[in-house]
Amino acid sequence: MDFQRIGESAAKSDTTARPIVQDRVLQYDADFACYEVSDLDETTAQSYKRLLDHIEVKRCLAGAEFVNAHITLGSKSGREAMATLKEYQENRDPDAPIKVRVKELRHMLANDSTVAMMPVYNLNYEADDMMVQYQHNRVKEHGVESSVIMSGDKDLWMAQGYHCDPKTGRLHIVDGFGHTEYREVGNVKPKLVGKGYSWFWHQMILGDRADNIPGLEKISNSMLDRYLPLKSGKARATGAAACGEAKAYEVLKGVTTDKEAAQRTYELYWEYYGAMASERMIEQAYLLWMQRTEDPWDVLVYLHDMCGLKVQPSKRQLEIVEEFRSICDS
Repeated sequence: MDFQRIGESAAKSDTTARPIVQDRVLQYDADFACYEVSDLDETTAQSYKRLLDHIEVKRCLAGAEFVNAHITLGSKSGREAMATLKEYQENRDPDAPIKVRVKELRHMLANDSTVAMMPVYNLNYEADDMMVQYQHNRVKEHGVESSVIMSGDKDLWMAQGYHCDPKTGRLHIVDGFGHTEYREVGNVKPKLVGKGYSWFWHQMILGDRADNIPGLEKISNSMLDRYLPLKSGKARATGAAACGEAKAYEVLKGVTTDKEAAQRTYELYWEYYGAMASERMIEQAYLLWMQRTEDPWDVLVYLHDMCGLKVQPSKRQLEIVEEFRSICDS
């Protein structure tokens, strides 16, 4: 291990002096890390050495005694079969040179371990889901200080418990509904940043381009009149308008509870999809939700129990999840 490089990386952050918390485990997004360290001008072995150094730096940054390096090697938690509006992650080229390198690194990591690092993979679940499940279970058994999630992927913003920013080392806790806001992050314009279940509901409307998840592609004009009325006070003509980040933010502005967010989002889906609203909403929720438990219908538990939303899956959706469940149990 290149300790000189680790030291140089550590010196760039004022948070690397964070003391190690006994038995704390970092749930690290190694899928994301494999992309970060991949350099096609070097050998795979060199990239892998840098990957191990990289993971060790992040462990220290989070003040963790151990690190679970989560990687995706198999299917996508049943999301491929659930998606009907758009093919899940179809905008990713599996044959791109960088993809080949990343795949090599993931398989090398899956067959390695150190005193402080353990690879975690599941041939049925995505790494994101496994990170949330491990954090959920560890916090339940050992308390909130015992586990920290670190990822550059915004999908994890909804996950409960401690998070550590992979760039700055900022440690913060996500508890409950949270909030979403525009924030200056050094880009040309402010970025929409969320945490907690608030972020999940924003994604339910705006979607996720990286994973080719459309969310709610259009909002009916009657809903726009309710949440974004024209300055003239006139009502819009019958129809619908393209959705997006700005509209999602405005529609959910001021919402502070799961129930209110769920009800408002369902109204948007109903106005646009009519009788198909439940099925479309469940599809998008299944694609976007980070699963806290091994139950594939964990998102339905959340919608029913915490949001009071009694939507029911279609026969097709029930069959898809049942098939996925049988694969996991086999």
